[in-house]
Amino acid sequence: MGNSKEDKKRNFNDYYQDELFFLREMGKEFAESHPALAHYILEAGSDPDVERLLEGFAFLTGRIRQKLDDELPELTHTVMSMLCPHYLRPIPAMSIIEFEPQRTLRGKYPVPKIKTEVESSPVSNTKCRFRTCYDFDLLPLSVEDVILEGQQLRILFKVLNGVQLPALGLDKIRLNLHGEPVIQYELYNMLCRYVQRLSVRVTGQSDQEVVLDRKNIRPVGFDESEAVLPYPSNSFVGYRVLQEYFTFPDKFMFIDITGMENANKLAIQDAFEIVFQFSKRPLDSLRVSKDSIHINCTPVINLFSRSSEPIRVDKERTEYRIRPEGPNSNHYEVYSVDRVFGLVPGTAQQYEYNPFYSFGHRLSERGNIYYQTFLRDSVISENTTETYISFIDADQSTVSPTTEIISAELTCINRQLTEQLRLGDIRIPTSNSPEVARFRNITNVTPTIHTQLGGSLHWKLISHLTLNRLSIATKSALQGVLSLYNFQSLSNRGSAMENEKRINSIVNVNSIQTDRLYKGAPIRGTQIQVEIQENQFVGDGDMYLFCSVLNEFLSLYSMINSFTQLVVKGAGSGEVLTWPMRIGKQAIL
Repeated sequence: MGNSKEDKKRNFNDYYQDELFFLREMGKEFAESHPALAHYILEAGSDPDVERLLEGFAFLTGRIRQKLDDELPELTHTVMSMLCPHYLRPIPAMSIIEFEPQRTLRGKYPVPKIKTEVESSPVSNTKCRFRTCYDFDLLPLSVEDVILEGQQLRILFKVLNGVQLPALGLDKIRLNLHGEPVIQYELYNMLCRYVQRLSVRVTGQSDQEVVLDRKNIRPVGFDESEAVLPYPSNSFVGYRVLQEYFTFPDKFMFIDITGMENANKLAIQDAFEIVFQFSKRPLDSLRVSKDSIHINCTPVINLFSRSSEPIRVDKERTEYRIRPEGPNSNHYEVYSVDRVFGLVPGTAQQYEYNPFYSFGHRLSERGNIYYQTFLRDSVISENTTETYISFIDADQSTVSPTTEIISAELTCINRQLTEQLRLGDIRIPTSNSPEVARFRNITNVTPTIHTQLGGSLHWKLISHLTLNRLSIATKSALQGVLSLYNFQSLSNRGSAMENEKRINSIVNVNSIQTDRLYKGAPIRGTQIQVEIQENQFVGDGDMYLFCSVLNEFLSLYSMINSFTQLVVKGAGSGEVLTWPMRIGKQAIL
């Protein structure tokens, strides 16, 4: 839930205006009361030089007041950058794009994540750049129709460009569930929980059919290889699952149908269908159409590599602002500093600097000089940040590198430009885009979200430090950590309230220590029982996805050589959902 103090956080312009008002109004009153001490202030309105001085003083004192109100930001930022660096980073804009195969596509075309980049239509003369987040194969297929009849769902596919299905080497098809949330969640619920029989057949010919195992249905988005947000190595990846769920749940609206190589046994020419037979009838509200399921889709995120403007070292300065290079530099914001190196003027010699909070101490080529970065609220763009860099020695004393030029390799975002993008605006290819397909975004672009850098950050740091494997299995602790990652409270109050309802649906949490056999050996683990109020969700699918995210988070929180098992009970219906036992991934320190 949003903090009221944080929600009303003041930007630098507020401090500047306050100080300027105080100097002009209260300064005038002070001068009238004490003319012998400050009679020149009375002349401020008629003397432009005095006005200029007042504005300069207002700028400096405003900055001091802002820093005081931030309550020792350097200390908090330093500890956060060591323990939870992901929490200081902005959450970039995200969307789902769909590729439309062209006639030149006559086979599977690998689309690697991160390396594949696309751009938007220009916003203020700048194209916003995105990169893909999932590895997938672009297929010469199209969805011709989606038909729901009773307890049977049929997805009709067409093979394009005269390609023969056996020659395609098809092993899986990735489905993207599209449309209103109530449709998405119900489809997700039915496909993940209630498929009784799964088959592939020649369109319209039930006797030409291959039956697949229900295990060939795989929800996408939980594996570490399917991360959308890049996480630093010293961040706990379980938090990433929560962060992505609360800010971009569309990333989970993908289902893989594997085992498609078995369809090669069929005499498929140019059309086939996948048939799902459900064990129960879907809700009457589930109205599907051709637009309900898409293929050749992937999440994209507004992240891209960029170099910084060269920084000339000045021994009189202790910190430097890092500016991304190029025109319209204010359209770019630093997401992360990936590498810092120095160049001696007149030579080609390059020196690498290690971050102070790393394991590279005393390995730097520049002796014992390290760099550290910190954030400040931007004074030129509201709700954004600027990144600064300083250089220190092993004792954390500020030092100045030898006379040289400093450069940095950055990962950047397009500040708030992405908020002006609409459906279909992400459609401009780059040199790293597939040449065999057109593309466009089929979902709205999410807003960029910045962590508030004020005093409430201290309490969030303390909350992170108090979490541990035992305390997380209580209602208050579980709701507390979930609320920490409800970042929508900083940008979208409607979405934040929906997330709050989901978090507050947790009625009770109980943990039971138990022993199980794993590969012939006994291991100790925890069964976590969660009672949930179902009416706080859009539907059963919404609740099922929420619980699946909880299951992933709790399993990642579990220690190596231990396990967790999530059991969820509906407070209203009494229905019990049990997830398989999960072996922990965290090392025991």
